[in-house]
Order: sequence, then C-alpha cells, then structure tokens
Amino acid sequence: MQPIAVIGLSCLFPEADTPKQFWENLLQDKNSCTPAIEENLEADPLRYSADKKGVADKFYSSRGGYIRDFSMNPEGFLLPPETIKKLGSTFQWPLHTAREALLDSGYLNRTEVLEKCGLVLGNLSFPTRESNHLILPFYQKALQKLLRETLDRPEFCLYPFAAEKDCAWENSRISGLPASIVAQSLGLSSCRFAIDAACASSLYAVALACNYLAGEKTDLMLAGAVSAADPFFVNMGFSIFQAYPEPDERSNPLDNNSGGLYASQGAGMFVLKRLSDAERDGDRIHAVISGAGLSNDGRGQFVLSPNSKGQILAFERAYQSTGVDAGQIDYIECHATGTPLGDKVELDSMERFFAAEGPAEKKKTRPLIGSVKSNLGHMLTAAGMGGMTKVILSLQHGKIPATVGVLEPMSSKNAGISSNQIVQQTMAWPHKKSERRAAVSAFGFGGTNAHIVFETEKKRERKSRQKKPPVKSTPQPMAIVGMEAIFGGCNGLH
Repeated sequence: MQPIAVIGLSCLFPEADTPKQFWENLLQDKNSCTPAIEENLEADPLRYSADKKGVADKFYSSRGGYIRDFSMNPEGFLLPPETIKKLGSTFQWPLHTAREALLDSGYLNRTEVLEKCGLVLGNLSFPTRESNHLILPFYQKALQKLLRETLDRPEFCLYPFAAEKDCAWENSRISGLPASIVAQSLGLSSCRFAIDAACASSLYAVALACNYLAGEKTDLMLAGAVSAADPFFVNMGFSIFQAYPEPDERSNPLDNNSGGLYASQGAGMFVLKRLSDAERDGDRIHAVISGAGLSNDGRGQFVLSPNSKGQILAFERAYQSTGVDAGQIDYIECHATGTPLGDKVELDSMERFFAAEGPAEKKKTRPLIGSVKSNLGHMLTAAGMGGMTKVILSLQHGKIPATVGVLEPMSSKNAGISSNQIVQQTMAWPHKKSERRAAVSAFGFGGTNAHIVFETEKKRERKSRQKKPPVKSTPQPMAIVGMEAIFGGCNGLH
C-alpha cells in the first residue's frame, strides 16, 4: 500500500469539540457518557423508560455520549447561511468537522486544491430527529384515519409526537445527501459519496479514501463519519436487541463484568494526502497510514454475531498491504464495545493472529490494547473516528491513555492476549524509538471488518520535488457474471 499522510484532523465528540480537548479528556480518564435529557430525545425520558429489559415500547437505558451545546457557524460556505441553518445534525456535524480539518491542514479556502479533493463519509441510514419531523406526520395521518374507522370515532386524534419544527426538505434525504452538501459547501470535486458499513464505517471511509489517492483519482481526500441518528430511535432499537447494560450494570469495555454498550453521537474528519506529496509540499504530518485491511464475514452466523474468521481476514489483509510486520505493532485500539460476546470474540481473534505460534522473540512483542469506548461510548458509524484520533494523538505525544473502568480485565481464551496487555493507566509509549506503530480495529453489524495500521512519520530530509503528472491508466473491460433485481411487483428478472 502506498503510504498516506494524515495532514488534518478534527472531531466533534461527547464533551470534546477539538482534538486538544479530546486528548485532555483522555489523560483525565474522563467518561463522557451521561443519561439522556429531554433536549436529546425531544420527549421526557421518564415517560418512555423502564427499569428492566423486555418492556414493550420502552428503553431500559438512555445513558450514552451526547453532543450538547453545539452551535454551527453557517458563514463562509459556498451554500447560503439560511440553507445551512435549516439542516440537521447529520449535515451540520460533518460540515463543521470537514471545515475544521481543512483549516488544520492549511488547505481551507484553497480553491485550486479543493477542486481536486474528494470526500468519503460514513453515515448511518437511520432516521434523524429532523427526518422524523418531515416523515412521521405522513404515517401518523394514515394511522389516525385507520384508527378512526376501526374505533368508529370520527373525532379521534393521535397525540402529536413532537412540536412543529421548521425543517428543510433536504433533511429527509439522510443517507447520501450529507456528503453532497459538504462537497458543495466547500467546493470539493465530484468524487464524493457516503457509505454505511455500520460500526466499521469510519475505517472503511479512510481505507477507501486511501485507495482513491493511491489510484491518482484525487490529490487530497476528506475521510470521516457522522453518527447523528435520532437518540430516541437508537435507544429503543438497542433496548429491543438488549445490547445495553441493565440499570444496575455498567458498560466497561474489556472487562469481564461489562453488561453491554452505550450508544453515542459524534463526528470526525481527516484530511489525507499521499505521503510523497505531503513531504514535497511541506505539510505538517500528524501520522502515516501504512496498511489497511477490509473483509466481510459473508454467510455465517446471525447478523449481529461477530465472526473470528472475518476479523482475522481483515488483520491478514492489513499486514499483507504494508511492510510492517504484525509483531512490530506496539498498541492496538480495539473495537471492544463492552458487549460480553463481542469483546471475547475480538480478543480470541487477536490471539489467533497476533499470538500465533512463532519465534520466541516475536511472542515478546504482543501489543498493548485498549478501547476509547470506555470514554466516549459507542459512536456507531463514527466510532472508528474516536479510536483513530486517539491513536494518532497517542503516536504524537508518546503516551497511551487508559481504558477506564476496567476492574476485572479480560483475557483471550488461551491467554494469548492477556489481561496484562490492557492499558489500565495512562503510560508512556513502551519504547524510546522514534518510530512508533499502532493499529485500529472496527467490526460492524453484518460482518463488516476493518483494521488500519498507523505509524509516526519517518524522520528524513524533505526534498522539494517537481510534481509528477498523474498516470493515466486504460480502463479494463469488466464482465457481468451475475445479476438480479426486484422492481415493484416484479419479483425477479426471470
């Protein structure tokens, strides 16, 4: 894999709207998960909460990481401020973080550069508060009519689900449009799209952006993710899955007694550039991406059940793509959400790959591990932005923040990944070498797996070089070997 430089970064995480604040929170062992308030749900939490699992139409936990007191500055974009003001969080948060990341990189408002800048945005295809304001009245109207007829009560009216709100129609197009709005607002190229790889979306966005740079399709890429689904919907959904801890339990990733996950909101963005170009142009380099591996479990277990086979395949592909040996990784930021099954499967996968039989000297290099979800909760599509940002800041500062709340640390099945490897107190990097290496994992619903390798920039003299023209490749013919479709009442092509 061609090395890719991270030259800009930004974040909008629970209780941290800058990387600096995020780093300070990590060093203070801060847990930013709190119970939901009426502002988050647009409803009284007590009205819909239960004190145990399994109560219909109730959530038994609303604790999570929430973005509060965010105020978008709509000025300075190519779209009118009035348009941006009427957009919801799914649009405003990535727009804000994209601008901040470009500002950090030094390329904000550099029209000639941004015209060759693409965007890959990880985004949930879940309803948002704003989309609900636009769409739910249609369902309510149809249901109300049916109930009037069924009850023979012409005067019957359903209670409005929320107060009326002035929402632009764009808020109903929650999946792909946010990427287009960000690109239009900042003057980016036509290479922009959104993806939903569930909880692995952030890493998928970064990996795909790296591919675009390596293929000379763009000279600069924004890669990031946003998690701004309606918290009411999210809390109800995870309560149905019974993925939250019981009221008397807590979410403590990599702890044997963790009762589940806490869902959170957030957004983050990186500016990426080919390392050779970044060195040529004198860009500040936060970190270098040297390898990436993606995989899917395919047919296998239940859609929500993790699969070691797919996770290990992502590990293998990541280290096949780079010159870095797995034994050279100092630290791994785990996906570890706090669900007992998920965390155990992940550690077992790591044992089978990183602690496999081999030379004794290689066994001594088993990586330290941790999870930022102990600080932020699980930001779903944006979860990987928290993990990758933590790793980049750790590489820069030479410190590894603690995974907080671990009282009974986990080990893998055969202790190939032991409890001693979990960083439970902030510590200095485990060696004094200038070259530090770390990796980040993310595993999403449906078996979307990702593993990305980061390292510090190698210290070498930068030489000013003339930019090479992009290599023009001849498109290769592609064969269509299978197809199927369902349209309306047509149940297949045959």
